[in-house]
Amino acid sequence: MKRSRDDFVRQSLQNYLRALMVSDEFNPSVVRFFALWLENSDSESSNAVVQKTLPDVPSWKFVGLMNQQTSRLQYESNVFQQSLLDLILRICIDHPHHGVHYIYTACYSSIVETDVAARSRRDAALTIAKKLSSDKKAAEPLRKNFRVGDSYKDLAELKLNPKEFKGKITVNMVPKAKDMVSTVLARKVPPATMSVELRLDCDYSSVPVVARYRDDIRIANGLSAPKIMVAIGTDGKEYRQLFKGGNDDLRQDAIMEQVFGEVSKMLQTHKTSRQRNLHVRTYKVLPLTSTCGIIEFVPHSMPLGEFLVPAHVNYHPSDLSQTKAREKIGSVQSNPKDTRIKVYREVAAKHKPVLRHFFLERFQDPDDWFQKRLNYTRSTATISILGWILGLGDRHCHNILLDEKSGEAIHIDLGVAFEAGRVLPIPEVVPFRLTRDIVDGMGVTKTEGVFRRCCEFSMDALRAEKDAIMTLLNVLRYDPLYSWTLSPLKARRMQDPSREGDEVGSASKRPEDEAGEAARALAIVEKKLSKTLSTAATVNELIQQASDEKNLAVLFAGWAAYC
Repeated sequence: MKRSRDDFVRQSLQNYLRALMVSDEFNPSVVRFFALWLENSDSESSNAVVQKTLPDVPSWKFVGLMNQQTSRLQYESNVFQQSLLDLILRICIDHPHHGVHYIYTACYSSIVETDVAARSRRDAALTIAKKLSSDKKAAEPLRKNFRVGDSYKDLAELKLNPKEFKGKITVNMVPKAKDMVSTVLARKVPPATMSVELRLDCDYSSVPVVARYRDDIRIANGLSAPKIMVAIGTDGKEYRQLFKGGNDDLRQDAIMEQVFGEVSKMLQTHKTSRQRNLHVRTYKVLPLTSTCGIIEFVPHSMPLGEFLVPAHVNYHPSDLSQTKAREKIGSVQSNPKDTRIKVYREVAAKHKPVLRHFFLERFQDPDDWFQKRLNYTRSTATISILGWILGLGDRHCHNILLDEKSGEAIHIDLGVAFEAGRVLPIPEVVPFRLTRDIVDGMGVTKTEGVFRRCCEFSMDALRAEKDAIMTLLNVLRYDPLYSWTLSPLKARRMQDPSREGDEVGSASKRPEDEAGEAARALAIVEKKLSKTLSTAATVNELIQQASDEKNLAVLFAGWAAYC
């Protein structure tokens, strides 16, 4: 049985590669091939087949999996590592804008002394960098990328206190920002957060580069106080960039953005979801090391909380203020459930929803207003269902953005996924955010009509893509950089403002513990995608759970369930 299984695996790998080699029709199978190869990475016969056929497959077909490829690198001389190294080298030479950055991250990520695998990964990345520097086509892009990467990293790690500056902060006031600007302009590189389109002819000579930077620097709110700068490309477009340092591992966010992006593409293959343009807006996350990186600042957007707080004061001045409401909910956090529900009801009665005014204020034309509100309802439905399937948590008012041009809802900060929100000190017991303000933005039909129908269409499409989604997540199972659980320290820090100074060194777990967590997380996703309960019944149950005041009343005060 083992011998025949090995034969089938070998034939599968070979046929996947042959299909990828001769036709573009089967490109989605690259994920399936990769998952199968990683699962059998210690099989000599499998690796022999891959080593023979892989070099004939165009390198661009593997670009989307660079995250997972570099995370599996090890400084070893076996056939698997040799094939992986050759593939990554090919990608970096053919498509430097899509590959070299990952090598930089692997070379410069900080490593705990006891982490042997991370040291081995860095050594393998350094070997690739050395080989690229001696290749006449790749040497120049590598040097540029690494030099620019260093200046980005210096700026991201710099801690700026806005109180030290009077008024506007300009580039000249911050030496590291000044260095970064001159380094980037001199090297004529594309803006860091620009999505460079893959070019099959490998000719990237006409890609837009950074023409200049805006002179002012903004410092965003938040514990890590990220710096916001605006690059202007030679294509005339603005690229807002958020330079973030601190303790959060942006590699987690980058991986989740990749998953959301891929699943969003799957929605477009179904007629009902394509007709309604059901998709999930993603943004680019560029990790520079394990503790800093650059995030694309979503243009024309504002956090939900930034609109709601002043709007509550403007439209209902006699209502409870946000601070008072939060204090009231927080004061009964450790009380029995009945007390918490009673207080939640009191707060909700004095905190009326106002999100409908977002659309009334910004879109004066009735047709325009109707279309933008429709966009909001559809995007909220899609992200709610996808977020529930992938166990997305921590959906407070500052992790949801509203697009001021299109009306769409955009979710950011996807680090708490695969039901990790349920193990927080105060567990998140709702499937997604469907508070009274979220519903208020949907208009008179509320959750009936458009929202419910779009939830059902999204659910149908995702259930039909069950195998593809599970294959995609299976690739993550073999990704040593993806942590399937929250470290207890980070979980505590998220819900306890007094612990903000804590270091969040995610205690490295034993591989077998992570493997168990991964299997558990994937089993939950698979169960959600199964058809044991009809789509209509599942959606109905989720809407009831998400809007049930018994659940909303027992959430963490900072989640602002009364909004």
